[in-house]
Amino acid sequence: MAKRKTSGKHKLLRLLLLFAWFLILTWIEIHEGVDPNSIQDGRTNTSVILSADDAPQYTGPDFLEINGGKSTFDSSELHFEGEGWIRYGDLDELNRVTTMDAMITPEMYQTGTDADSSILPTGWSKSNQNDSNPKQLNRGHLLADVLGGSGEDWRNLVTLYRNANYPAMYFASEFIVSEAIQSGSTVRYRVTPLFKDDELICEGLHIMAKSVNDDSVDLNVYVFNEPKDAVD
Repeated sequence: MAKRKTSGKHKLLRLLLLFAWFLILTWIEIHEGVDPNSIQDGRTNTSVILSADDAPQYTGPDFLEINGGKSTFDSSELHFEGEGWIRYGDLDELNRVTTMDAMITPEMYQTGTDADSSILPTGWSKSNQNDSNPKQLNRGHLLADVLGGSGEDWRNLVTLYRNANYPAMYFASEFIVSEAIQSGSTVRYRVTPLFKDDELICEGLHIMAKSVNDDSVDLNVYVFNEPKDAVD
């Protein structure tokens, strides 16, 4: 009988350990995502794109919503101390741009500068500058000039196909944020270009924005950097 009781206790202990392990795995799946790259109904269910390998595959649309179109800034990232600011990430070892973070206030509207033609971002080559060339390249701002972005800082300029620069990036984020700050909103904004391996032209851009003093803006999108024949 004593042996049977000890065996029963061991079985109970095993069951409790298995149940605890199940709870831990469930918690990890809920908080970190089982499959951060899956796409359902044209939307990815991840909140953060870590690399070009994690990004959505191009299937035709200019951009896709990430995390249902909702940003994932935490409360500390949305804290506003009364003044706008811009932070450009350092260039990487291949001289590629890395990221741009900003707190955009109404006072920053139209304070940026046009792209300096002497700056040659990675992947840049002179292209036929006309509307019939889908592979026409632009010096794209991570932070648009209309939002206060510099066109004279290498860290803010990335090589984009013209369709990605406009209309894709413009209507996916820049127009929305521009309208918001003109109406008095302050917007937390982040743009991260994603490069695959050692490629010098980015695959696309992960963009998040969230207004901090109202509910006018909340977006999370991935803009594809793809040449496209028809541009309206």
